[in-house]
This record gives sequence, structure tokens and C-alpha cells, in this order.
Amino acid sequence: MGVVHCAVLLLHGILSSVHGEFVLFAPSDGFVATVGSDVVLECRLVPNILTSNMVVQWMKSGLTSPVLVYRLGQSDTLAQHQDYRARAELFNDEVTKGNISLRIKNVRRFDEGEYTCSVKEGTKYEESPAQLRVRALGSLIRIQLQRYQGDGIQLVCKSGGWYPGPKMLWISEDGQIIPQAETRYHEDTEGLFNVESNVTVTRQSTNKFKCVIQYRWLNIRREAIVKISDDIFPGVLDWVVPLVLTICLLVAAHCAVFYWNVKQNRRIKELQRRKSIVELEWKRIRSHQVSVTLDVETAHPQLAVSEDLKRVRRQRTGFEKNVPDTGKRFTDLWCVLGSEGFTSGRHYWEVEVAGCEWWNMGVAAESVERKRRVKLTPETGVWSIAQQGVGFNAFTSPETPLPARPIPKKVGVYLSYESGIVSFYDADTNSHLYAFTGNTFTGKLYPFFSPWHKDKWMTICSGSTPGV
Repeated sequence: MGVVHCAVLLLHGILSSVHGEFVLFAPSDGFVATVGSDVVLECRLVPNILTSNMVVQWMKSGLTSPVLVYRLGQSDTLAQHQDYRARAELFNDEVTKGNISLRIKNVRRFDEGEYTCSVKEGTKYEESPAQLRVRALGSLIRIQLQRYQGDGIQLVCKSGGWYPGPKMLWISEDGQIIPQAETRYHEDTEGLFNVESNVTVTRQSTNKFKCVIQYRWLNIRREAIVKISDDIFPGVLDWVVPLVLTICLLVAAHCAVFYWNVKQNRRIKELQRRKSIVELEWKRIRSHQVSVTLDVETAHPQLAVSEDLKRVRRQRTGFEKNVPDTGKRFTDLWCVLGSEGFTSGRHYWEVEVAGCEWWNMGVAAESVERKRRVKLTPETGVWSIAQQGVGFNAFTSPETPLPARPIPKKVGVYLSYESGIVSFYDADTNSHLYAFTGNTFTGKLYPFFSPWHKDKWMTICSGSTPGV
């Protein structure tokens, strides 16, 4: 850090201490990391004190969920994007001292991008960008004899696991670049590049050739040399070249099988690790399961509620019930609330919607509008998702399409009041659907149900005993 930067940081610290405000500082030149290593994205709070009222959040461009959220003295893993769980963390011993730098473990190619470090305290908000560039050093160069072509032999040079893709050249014994070389790049599932280059060579005075990789991003150069005997070129005994090529193919096949086995073992271990994390989260979420019943005094007149208060459906036109129009009842939207509201804690319940293709469910504030038609969004006091025929969306402004296919038949709703989170899950596959995060709840919240499909039931599946 330069002298000028230090002076500016000191000045901001003094001003912030005087006025009770805070600022963030992160290096402007960004960060570089190699695939498989760990990287620290630096971000510091001035004054260097993190209070219990401050919320730290790291976001990455292109992601809807945070890379990391830190509040009330701990990381909120439920709000965290699944690709960064167990990989992204703060320095626990340094957080309260204003060091809110983010450490990303086992860097991947797709971690590259622009990150934003932010701190919020009440109405005060500060953020600072941090650019991460990812580099990957590929494997050693391999040269193979490919096949005969005319009066020459085609050579292929290969290397894999690079990012960004390097430059590959063929150079003759006299140091001249062979211009007719053909280079191709293939991107694998990890976003890394495999590069190979073909060249056809003819009999020369030395028959010595060099394949060179130039990786300008880290100023690295790798090379491999092959010397071909005159006997290999066309005109020698017919069995010599096939024998050499067969040996090369056998060696290549052995290496490929070995590499495939290693990669498969890594994938299996990663899948097992992710599975254990998902199972642990589900066990914790379902430990907060509560019994939910319907409040008939809030039900729209066209809604029918079962005697056990666990099922609700929309009746056909003309079958409306003659019920008193109380202040609690919905009269313009086909909605009904749960009997019990929540002002704190964590709560989870499940709703079966199999056969009902038009529905909306989630959580609603006690203050939600009940006498006129409004758009059901967080701004009007409703946090919900809905199926609208073949459409499946989160009711945000504008609506957010959800990618889950097929559309779930049983949906789990999770409310974390103090964390400001409402999350939805496919209860049959234990997969996450969507989460409303960053909310500040102040009033009572109720389970919310809205069946639009005539004569099709929405059924509350949660048991009567919490934790079941």
C-alpha cells in the first residue's frame, strides 16, 4: 500500500470516528488466483470495529444469492450460494477488528468475476468492488505420431487444463515457426481449455521439431522436443510405423484410463461431500417444523376449508359461502392465512399441491391488504412463489422465473425471522427453489395460501408435533 493510500485511509478513519460513520477499503488493482489454490479478497472496515448491528455481505456478479453473509456474530449459511458453502469464509479472529476479507478455498475457473464487499448498519451502507482473475496452469506437453500424410508424418501436440487458453507453436530445428500448424481449443466441464496442434513434417536434415506453449498471463513457456528417425518416414518397412503407432496408442490409452479414474474419484468425493452438507442442512431445517392450521375467519368467501383446518380449495362460481365480512377476511383475492403468526424464531412447514396447477404460497405480514386487489410482492407484505399452469415463478418485482422442472408436488416453506429469510424447497427431492433474503421483519408473519385452481386442494402436510 502506497504512502498516499495510507494517508487517505488514516484521514477517512479520523473523519469516520468523529462523525460516527464507516467506510470500506479494498485494493483497486484486483486479485489473481490459480485453480485449486486459496485466495483472499481483501476488504477492510474503517474504523476497524465491526458492531453487532452491522451486516457484512459479499456478492458476485451474475449470482442471485450471496457468496457470504455475516450477521449477529456468525455466517448465515442458508442465505449463502450453494457453490460457496464450505469454500467461502471470513477470518473469525479478525472480523470484529474490521478485517472482513473473504477467503475462497479451492479456487475454480468459474469463481472469476467481480465481487462486492458491503457493510450495512441501519440506514448506513457502504460497498467496495473487488475483481478476481483466475488462472490455470495446464499439464505437461505430449507429442504423438498421428498418421502418414503424403510423403510426411502428421504430429499432434497436446496439453490440457489451461485458463485462459495458451498459444501453441511448432518450431523447426533452425528456429523457424512452422506456419501450416493447425491449433484447436476445447473447453471442458470445469471451464478449462484443452489445446492441441497438428502439423505435417517431412524428412529433413535433422528431423528435430519442437512444440512450444506460451502462457503470457503468468509469463510461462513450456516446450517438448521430438526427433524422428529417417526410418519412420514413408518408404520404410510396412510393419515399423504401425508398430510404433500401436505402442503410442497403447501408452496414450493407459494414460487416459488413469486420468479418467483419478477424475472420477475426485468427482465421487465431491458429490459425497455435497450430499453430507445437504443432509445436515435438511436435518437442521426440519428440526424447526411446526404444526400449521388455517384461519377460516381470513378465508375468501369462495374458498372451502376442511374440518381439520389442513386443506383449502377454491369453489366454483355460485358456491360462495355467506360469511360475515370481518376486518380479517380477504374479499378480493382467493387467500387464507394460517391460524398462528410468528414474531421470532425459525419455522418450517410443508404443503402438498399435487394436482393443483394454479396456486400461490409463502408468508404474509399481518398488515397485508385484504379488501382490494394488490400485487403479491414483498413490497405489499407477501413473500411467495406460485405455479401458473406451466409457469413457475417467485413473486418479486418483476417476477423471477424458477428453473425447477418438473414443478414440485410438495413444497417446504422455511421462515427465519431474525435473519430476514423466507426460503422454499422441493420437499420430495430436498432441493432449494428460491430464497427472499435481506429482509427486516417487524410485525407478525403468517403462513399464506392462495389456491386458484377450482376444486383442487392445497394440503398442509406438517405434523402436529414440532420436530417430527
